[in-house]
Amino acid sequence: MTDLSPVDDPVAGRFFEAVKAGKLAVQRCDSCEALRWPPLPGCPECRSRATTWVEVAPSGTIWSFVVYHRAFQSALAAQIPYTVAMIQLDDGPYMIGRLTRDGNPPVVGARTHAEFVDVDGVPAVHWKIV
Repeated sequence: MTDLSPVDDPVAGRFFEAVKAGKLAVQRCDSCEALRWPPLPGCPECRSRATTWVEVAPSGTIWSFVVYHRAFQSALAAQIPYTVAMIQLDDGPYMIGRLTRDGNPPVVGARTHAEFVDVDGVPAVHWKIV
């Protein structure tokens, strides 16, 4: 059995391609035009399977967050404490991701901007309070 990189995933691969290029993209249903994240093979709103990837603004607000004080994976032990936030994108969908802490405490409603990073060879999005 071969482990596929997220970049090779048939459903989410286009997201990782966009992130690698420093852009944020989500799926848009070709039928009802609903934006969605995470990517799915079909629209949960109208059940259409026709999808287009569209670029969205790399900004939003913190809808919720959690600060981890325990490493649930050994690779994260050196990063304790770390914050994971649910970001409501300015264009609508929600995304969950790491929140970069640079002295600003996380607060629900705080404005954020996407940072495009490489995590062990995989393009990723982290969020920074602005």
